[in-house]
Amino acid sequence: MNVSRRWFIGGAASLGAFQGCRFIESPFGRSGVARLKFGVVSDIHIIAENTDRTGQGNTRTLKRTFKWFDAQGADGVIIAGDMADAGLISQLQCVADAWNAVFPGNRSRLDGRPVEKLFIYGNHDWEGFNYGYNIFDVPSGELPADMIRNVGMKKVWEEVFEEEYAPIYKKEIKGYSFIGAHWDGANGSGWGNAPDLAPFFAAHGKELDPALPFFYFQHPHPKDTCYGSWAWGHDDGRSTKVLSGYSNAIAFSGHSHYSLLDERTLWQGAFTSIGTGSLRYAGEPYDEFGSDGGFENTGGPAKNRAGKVGKLMARTKNGEARNGMLFSVYDDHITVTRRDFMWDLDLGPDWVMPLPVAESKPFAFAEHAKRFAAPEFAAGSSVKVERTKHKLGKKGDKDAKEIDVFKLTVPTAVQTFANRAFRYDVTVEAKDGKQLFNRHVLAPDYHLPLEKAAKDFVLPVPIEDLPKGGEVRFTAVALNCFGKSGKALTTDFFKV
Repeated sequence: MNVSRRWFIGGAASLGAFQGCRFIESPFGRSGVARLKFGVVSDIHIIAENTDRTGQGNTRTLKRTFKWFDAQGADGVIIAGDMADAGLISQLQCVADAWNAVFPGNRSRLDGRPVEKLFIYGNHDWEGFNYGYNIFDVPSGELPADMIRNVGMKKVWEEVFEEEYAPIYKKEIKGYSFIGAHWDGANGSGWGNAPDLAPFFAAHGKELDPALPFFYFQHPHPKDTCYGSWAWGHDDGRSTKVLSGYSNAIAFSGHSHYSLLDERTLWQGAFTSIGTGSLRYAGEPYDEFGSDGGFENTGGPAKNRAGKVGKLMARTKNGEARNGMLFSVYDDHITVTRRDFMWDLDLGPDWVMPLPVAESKPFAFAEHAKRFAAPEFAAGSSVKVERTKHKLGKKGDKDAKEIDVFKLTVPTAVQTFANRAFRYDVTVEAKDGKQLFNRHVLAPDYHLPLEKAAKDFVLPVPIEDLPKGGEVRFTAVALNCFGKSGKALTTDFFKV
């Protein structure tokens, strides 16, 4: 391990072991060689086999990801659901073919070591054909014969992946337990419903070694864990209830596609819960501020917002992100490398979790937030304001209506890992000091490695949403993912 580029979270900490207590002076002093390594991806959304590096829905990125995991010495790979984009057998077969091309016979091409498939179904595997696709050469209202669900989740799984199917299953790798729970509507797991883990853990919980972490994976986020209570697509809480009885549980979940650059990806409470990002595109946390209109540059509805005019900013180009993780398990810690496979770049320094995890919680949100500074604008920077016209409608529409706006050009904050901006808030204030409204802007580079950081962004503010004949000024502030804000930039007053 290259310690110089790694960042140890927790340092010297008093850790409660399952049998007595011990004190770690250094996470690297006694660890030696990793006992276990495994890759983690999710939401790969394969449409077809092709070789376009930048296009979405092909297997090229998946194969390159598998090869990178192989080169790192992975003993297994988790795919936390949504493999077949439209729920077709042919798409699932593309995933199996990509795996077999890199790991023939479930073994590494590099050194012959066994590499375990740790895959589960997600909602797209179950019913992706329902999500508005126009790829089927079938009469309107009919479903394709190539549909996984139509043939049977168990039958297709066993034919494509050549292994036994069970709605919830357990595998062992080098003495560590992995438990996967499929999204399978026939067994009650689906929208809003967590897999019913209680019977499985009642039957198999005693098989789990309490001195070691075990790894659980399902498609939706366990409720009220990673990202927080607002996270889109979380389950009904049953998984959280069961896993809370196992402090050594480390759970993985996808579905939301939220970027691994959001530090709230990793949550520690009664157990540890980690979002898995997406190998297809970065999700927009559009509903985080849904009560006042959400982010201006995401696809969420502009509900309950002050003013008549809707969102005017273009959406973020979130297809420029392909996230995955490598977990390296040592005696006294786990190292987590976050990587973007679009750019072949690491997403910042590694996370390092002390082991055992029974009492030490360095990634509880309150503790984790303390390690990040507020994002700041560069010295001498300012918000530029221009009164101009803004054309509504789609680009190229000659008949689109034009409206008067104040065009704000806001500089992005100085980008370092320790004080990276996740969002920007822009406040519109009247001359009498009354705050008229606030706009949230998702950082344009929220999903990109630091090497690809953005320069600035433009926010149009409609004149018709402002008091006629009055004066207004604008204040911009940058905030990190935990909501910590830096110093604000405030403009002069402008006559409406």
